[in-house]
Amino acid sequence: MHGYTGGRHELEPLFVYLKSRYEFEYEFPVYPGHGTVLDLKKVTGDEWYQEAWDAYTELRKRVNRIYVIGFSMGGVFGAHIAQKENVEKLLLIAPAFDYTKITKLGELGLTPTHFSEHMKLNMYGKIKGRVKDIPFRAFQEFKAIVETKKEGLENISADTLIVHGKLDLLVPYKSSIRAAERIPGAGLELLDSAPHLFAYTEESQLELNISAERFLFKDG
Repeated sequence: MHGYTGGRHELEPLFVYLKSRYEFEYEFPVYPGHGTVLDLKKVTGDEWYQEAWDAYTELRKRVNRIYVIGFSMGGVFGAHIAQKENVEKLLLIAPAFDYTKITKLGELGLTPTHFSEHMKLNMYGKIKGRVKDIPFRAFQEFKAIVETKKEGLENISADTLIVHGKLDLLVPYKSSIRAAERIPGAGLELLDSAPHLFAYTEESQLELNISAERFLFKDG
């Protein structure tokens, strides 16, 4: 389950890696208005969550064991579904249980070196073509749907792993520390040099691939 204003491309590298090594059934939803071309003017957060929910229920018809992978907003959706339905394993990648406010950048705990490394990744240059297609209303929808779906983490019984990068300027990694404390038995991996979207650097993507494979297919 991908993130807000994103699409399958955010998780495609991980999906391709895992699919090349293991056989499994899957659903890979794209929320209304998301994907390669953004059209967020009229869609709602409820519609985004419904798409994620429909993907789960469709997969449930075909298999008896489900692993959920959720990135950013998709991590919030995945965690909410895992509270209500039977999910065996839950992998949350930089889940958006919180988001960074401009006035609170200091709370990220980033050093000058962190900021320097982030600038080298040229994040804005990679996303500026999409930013113009994001209306303010869509951000309000994001905030509202996350607010309604992020509670109840204590009710998750799935085997859970949270992976978060310390170079994340969009979702503070400390929110994942707090989430891991609330989810019974959850594991937490913090990657020093990873930004919000792991696919932006080969090293971060490789670390994510290894962590995901170990958790989903090799543990136990």
